[in-house]
Amino acid sequence: MGSINAIRLSPFVRHALRTGWSEDALLDLCARHGVGRAAVDSITARVPQDGAFALVEEICAASDDDNLGLHLAEANPSTGILGVLGMSLTNVREALEICTDYLHRFNPRPSTTRFHVDENGLLHIRVGPEPPEPAWPRHFAEMIVTAALLTLRRFTGAQIKARWVSFRHAAPVDVTEHAALFGTTDLRFRAPATELVLPAYALDLPHCNADPALAAYMRGHVDALLEAMGGVDLAGAVRRCLRDALEQGAKPSIGHVARSFKMTSRTLQRRLAEAGVQFTTLLDQVRCEWAIALLQRPDGCLKDVAERVGFSDVRSLRRALKRRTGRTPSELLRHDREDAGS
Repeated sequence: MGSINAIRLSPFVRHALRTGWSEDALLDLCARHGVGRAAVDSITARVPQDGAFALVEEICAASDDDNLGLHLAEANPSTGILGVLGMSLTNVREALEICTDYLHRFNPRPSTTRFHVDENGLLHIRVGPEPPEPAWPRHFAEMIVTAALLTLRRFTGAQIKARWVSFRHAAPVDVTEHAALFGTTDLRFRAPATELVLPAYALDLPHCNADPALAAYMRGHVDALLEAMGGVDLAGAVRRCLRDALEQGAKPSIGHVARSFKMTSRTLQRRLAEAGVQFTTLLDQVRCEWAIALLQRPDGCLKDVAERVGFSDVRSLRRALKRRTGRTPSELLRHDREDAGS
């Protein structure tokens, strides 16, 4: 299951303390779930995801607040050090580009925050894992999405309203508060992804407190933290860039990826080789992973999926999936259905 930034647990831990939990009870809770109590207040510490989410679920179960995630986001709209950096940048577009890049570098997994503008001019901000990875717990997911929207409103001074919001978890009994907070009644639950969808004009909204000097200082501070953590996982960053391009309907090449890292294709190839990987291998892996996710959707069609992920034809897709997973597309889908029914 991997790990998550421990700092994301701090709103839940602070809530527990405010509502009568003792420090000893929290220490016991953290110990039972393999989460270091001190790590919860650390900017860079990571904790096991399974244990972190078990801790969140236990705190939520003890609360009588059925919209705890929404309320924690309202009480804690800031996103810490990256929130300060984002606030000091020029506009929403720059903040999303720079802060999501840093998020990916802190958390080299394909399930972190990403964004794109679709053909209808809508801005999609996706967070968290997608199938086949398990969904985030309800209150954790709702806190992250709500905090994202409230942070954008605070940065810009604009009352941005969502076009729609989707969550992977089931709908709560009452969504009145969700609709009021997000500014839309188009709330989609049990969706394939957790996503905040906004009008694209939001990208160019200026920040009220843009401060180039502070932005430069904060970027240096974040870079120093990354360096202390061991630098950048280049292979992970390349995989994310490829996945983002495929999701947006692009046909990524090594030149496209190299330009996004502000280096030449030759330099990127050399640095990947130093890390023990090849660009073609990463591209094949990402194409197959994206193809599997698309095939699991109700409208998944082999021909369309092959074209969308960049294979020349269905036969090439079959060969690639067989080579990577040991199964054909039909065998993969049958295996997933059997697992779901077991």
